[in-house]
Amino acid sequence: MKKYEIVIIGGGPAGLTCALSAKNTYPDKKIVLIRKEMKPMIPCGIPYVFHTLEEVSDNVLPDTPLNANNIEIINNEATDRKDHTLILADNTEIKFEKLIIATGSKAVMPKIEGADKENVFLVKKYKEYLKIMKSRIQEANKIVILGGGYIGVEVADELIKEKKDVTVIEMMDSLLQSMDNEFGEKVKEILINQGGKVITGKSVQKILGDAKVNGVELNDNTTIDCDLLIVSVGYKPNLDLAEKFGLNFEEGKGIMVDSYLRTSVKDIFAIGDCAAKYDFFTGEFSNIMLASTAMAEGRLVGSNLYSIKVIRQYPGVLGSFSTKIGKTAFAVSGIIEKRAKDRLLDYTVGVANAVDRHPGKLPGASEVTVKLIFSTYSHTLMGAQISGGDSVGEMINIMSVMILNKMTDTDINNLQIGTHPLLTASPVVYPIINATTDAIKKWYKNQNK
Repeated sequence: MKKYEIVIIGGGPAGLTCALSAKNTYPDKKIVLIRKEMKPMIPCGIPYVFHTLEEVSDNVLPDTPLNANNIEIINNEATDRKDHTLILADNTEIKFEKLIIATGSKAVMPKIEGADKENVFLVKKYKEYLKIMKSRIQEANKIVILGGGYIGVEVADELIKEKKDVTVIEMMDSLLQSMDNEFGEKVKEILINQGGKVITGKSVQKILGDAKVNGVELNDNTTIDCDLLIVSVGYKPNLDLAEKFGLNFEEGKGIMVDSYLRTSVKDIFAIGDCAAKYDFFTGEFSNIMLASTAMAEGRLVGSNLYSIKVIRQYPGVLGSFSTKIGKTAFAVSGIIEKRAKDRLLDYTVGVANAVDRHPGKLPGASEVTVKLIFSTYSHTLMGAQISGGDSVGEMINIMSVMILNKMTDTDINNLQIGTHPLLTASPVVYPIINATTDAIKKWYKNQNK
């Protein structure tokens, strides 16, 4: 029997970060990371293996930090647990003091007739699967992508660059449902202008072909020819170990954890996509799964395994995303207007547009659109959406900090910002502040009616 103080199951961003955090906090503890994959993937980089990156292996999550910190790696699969002893697939037994489950999530295949046909792929996170998928994509000409979320549109963007005939099908009325429709429409316009096709408001009811896919039938009985289908309709928590280990879990939501990611069994933690998430604003279950959230959880648990050294500073998941389609970046954090309406929140919207250089004729300039959602009566910032140039990626991180710290429209309006002609919009039209001013003006106008 092998003995380790700290055992981590799962080699993705959550497990890796937790291992490093634990080593930093408890340098004398013996730590092992157990994973099925020889070489795990960087989840957010997977869409880019189909064009931008030459090889699937270019997207491997490196072992260098683990090796440098003397964290052992075991390539195996955990199958059972007896008290503080873990049993692996080859019957190896591992004794532990603290166990962290970081087994991630699984791509969802909806119940569609013909889903088992050849050349029907999910966007999985496994290197060998992705190598086969990339090889088949290179041989294909007409490709249908089912699902217009972040991964679906990112894969579409890559395959259009690969000169493939690409059709995206999204059952909702716009792409990127995590953003408001005006941003989803921008993404649709970009994909179409690049030569792609986009169908919204329809779903696939049947996958056509004999042994191999040759088309899809939509719910209005129209058909679209294709020789490869990519299904990207979301992920669900990997709960394979939850029942075996006797942990409380909620199907489709994740392993039940407290604020410090402790499960229902003493000395066992769950982090990342496999752990249940709760909405920052409402406390309801959240289906948002992000590497940034997983890594934050990994850092927290790694620090607190034997005692609470780091107090958790955020009560739930904000849902901060960013992506780039064509030459335009899109980002969101917190509540969007659709969700605010659905949840009967009283809100005020502020919108501003500006060029992210001044003067706007400078090289690299692009128009930025900022949409902010404020609570009407508390005036606190609840959500932000941005589209524009590459500056959007860091702007949304600033907005996330503002939301987490419950900044008000007055706080933001009084910000002292740093600007430069080559780096930012003009201080006169700085879009975050101007969108806030727009919301303030609307609030006063409504008060004076």
